Amino acid sequence: MRKCQKMLRVANLPLSKMMPCTLTDWSFGGSTFMNLRKLFDAQKEIAERQSSPTKTRFAEFFYGHRHGAYILLIVIIALVIRLVAIDHGFPYIYHADEPAVIRSALGIRFDPNPHHFDWSHLYFYLNYFVYMVFAKLRDLATLAGLKAWVGSIAPIIYNDNLIFYLLSRVFSATLGAFTIIPLYLWVKKLVSRNAGLLASAFLALAPFHVRHSHYALIDVPMLFFLSWSLFFSTFSPILAGLFLGFSASTKYNGILGGLFMALFYLLRGSKPLIQRALDVVKLGIFTVIGFFIGTPYALLDYKTFIRTDGPQGALWQFTNVGKVPFLEQIEKFVSALSTKLPNDLGYGAWLILLAGLAVAGASIVARSKATKQSIILTCLQRIGYKPIDDSTPLRFVIPLAVGVFLALTFYISGLEKNRSHYYMVVYPYFFLLAGWAFSLVIYKFKKPFHKIIPILIVLLPSLIMSVSNIVSLVNKTSSTIYGGDVQENVRITP
Repeated sequence: MRKCQKMLRVANLPLSKMMPCTLTDWSFGGSTFMNLRKLFDAQKEIAERQSSPTKTRFAEFFYGHRHGAYILLIVIIALVIRLVAIDHGFPYIYHADEPAVIRSALGIRFDPNPHHFDWSHLYFYLNYFVYMVFAKLRDLATLAGLKAWVGSIAPIIYNDNLIFYLLSRVFSATLGAFTIIPLYLWVKKLVSRNAGLLASAFLALAPFHVRHSHYALIDVPMLFFLSWSLFFSTFSPILAGLFLGFSASTKYNGILGGLFMALFYLLRGSKPLIQRALDVVKLGIFTVIGFFIGTPYALLDYKTFIRTDGPQGALWQFTNVGKVPFLEQIEKFVSALSTKLPNDLGYGAWLILLAGLAVAGASIVARSKATKQSIILTCLQRIGYKPIDDSTPLRFVIPLAVGVFLALTFYISGLEKNRSHYYMVVYPYFFLLAGWAFSLVIYKFKKPFHKIIPILIVLLPSLIMSVSNIVSLVNKTSSTIYGGDVQENVRITP
């Protein structure tokens, strides 16, 4: 630590900019030592920012350093891989839930109340807005005498039986790709910039997320709003609450993301407990506001909303998922961790996460032996037993993410119906942990080329599985969707 402080003085940097200097500081950033060259690079970056005070935070993100180019490249790759074969199955619609979404969105034109609350409504309204913008543009093209030319290039544009499915799929794929931005900003804020880039790369190629982004369904948009909520939670409980409400207003289980944020507010910072509790209250209040903004008829038509006797009511949906016995829940929990989630999230990212947790555990055991303290006490010291100041590393973030990830996975495993898309609410915590763990590994490599090789090796299985999923979409039947849980298809004819 003294050596680090000396180097900081040489580089003329404040101690608040210092990164952890020992392996035992495993829970922040993935750095075990900051060399002199990096300190001078950091000083240069600070000087450049001070020389350009007019730059906004948003501009700094996209301009002035290589990381902006990296994240832009990741977003482009994610968008391309999600748009490839986006018209899969046409003129057939093999997923039974897609027609329900499209018809509900189109019905907004005649009645703003969908009259069913098995799903919340924000995604319906957003799709309707997309449809209206498209319809206006198509009408302008027709008035300009371009209908024949446009129709010859893309005849689907004037096929009302298919175009709305295509628009909603493209919308879903776009939201899926742009989920990378809030995920990167969140992980960068809590862990490190490199961890944010790695987490974003893992999400870009996550096999199930890539596959599910090809459908006009609500799970991918839910994750988009949840990721923004997590990022906003680092500085504004009001914005975090609004976007958490939008997430729940897209799909009800988005509300589960509030567990991490509530604990985050209670554990972080040097403010008195009453002020930290007030942040949690703000989060809750604006979550409710955000939900009713996206699903206003949950309040205006509350009698239908609270029905339990059929799919028109939201409470029916909560009971329809069912519950399994405790021993079976444990069995499904183990199965989810060992099979379902590695297959959906990528085996490379999963193995890296396990390796990072093993290294962290080994460092705690080693320090416990060196200090002759109990492992529990050492662990509490390492994760930040006391609330810490905002200027110091948020060392409780990693164990908090581990705890929330396992808790939500265990809860979802207890549902009788717990298909892969139900677990999407735990994705941000997994990718944060995977990005942190991988940053521990590649930090050991000094040359950029040596860092690229392990990154490509770890991402390769996810890429192969994602491509395989896209091929299966193109060559699918109803028995290949969701592992065979869809029993019928709908043929859409011109």
